[in-house]
Amino acid sequence: MGSIIIPQIEHDLIAVGEVLLDVTVAELVRGRVSHAPVSVRAGGVPVNAALAAVAHGATAAVVGRVGSDPAAAAVRAELEAAGVEAILAVDGELPTGTFVETGEGDERAISADRGASARLGPGDIPALDARAVLVSGHALLRDDTAPAARAALEAAGAPLVAVVAAGPIGADFHARAKGANVLFANEDEARTLTGLELREAALALAELYEVAVVTAGAAGAVAVSGVEIAAGRPSETVRSRRSGAGDAFAGVFLVALAGGASLAEALDGACEAGRRALVS
Repeated sequence: MGSIIIPQIEHDLIAVGEVLLDVTVAELVRGRVSHAPVSVRAGGVPVNAALAAVAHGATAAVVGRVGSDPAAAAVRAELEAAGVEAILAVDGELPTGTFVETGEGDERAISADRGASARLGPGDIPALDARAVLVSGHALLRDDTAPAARAALEAAGAPLVAVVAAGPIGADFHARAKGANVLFANEDEARTLTGLELREAALALAELYEVAVVTAGAAGAVAVSGVEIAAGRPSETVRSRRSGAGDAFAGVFLVALAGGASLAEALDGACEAGRRALVS
């Protein structure tokens, strides 16, 4: 009998979806020129998740589509510097997507241009052999990129295959997410999917997924797997204009769970990762 060849898993996490240039503006006032801090960084659900996973000590890769422009070069450089493998298709026509955010609370304003991410296709998806695979709902729940996201779910060779329920949630959500065994949703998304509040929503979603996690910002999160329930919250409340805490939460939760952490341990680490993402 010949020897059995076991494929080597190179990454703890492979994250798939929109890859953007994130711009955070401290202040924009109509009719006035403002001199205020502006930060520019790589962003999008898969990027935020992968960067947090690597900061947690894991290995990670990002799969997406960018333009052939300086924004793409900046994104690649940031990922490379962090040790994240960038598996990025290049679009010769559309620019790299851009996400601009300013303000807080009721004053928060966002402008997003999906750019080349809107053309992510099945041909851009490589083999996804990892300990965990994460697919962004922004890709899965939009008709133009859904085929690529579905291809990712079908190609995922991982014990943990997760979907982040970010995007336009419709009645076909669970059909689109078929193949995922982990679901992340914030409190509003979980309410849309179940009609229930935090804990009850997590319990209901855990009947459809092996692991269901519902987040509620500073109030923490609830994770359910089978009969096991865990609740956690960040060590302190952070006021920040920056998006991406939920993505960082998902990335760290997955690599911790894949690495053998208990549900409660993974949740605690994820809550802290979300907090750190707001202050980094």
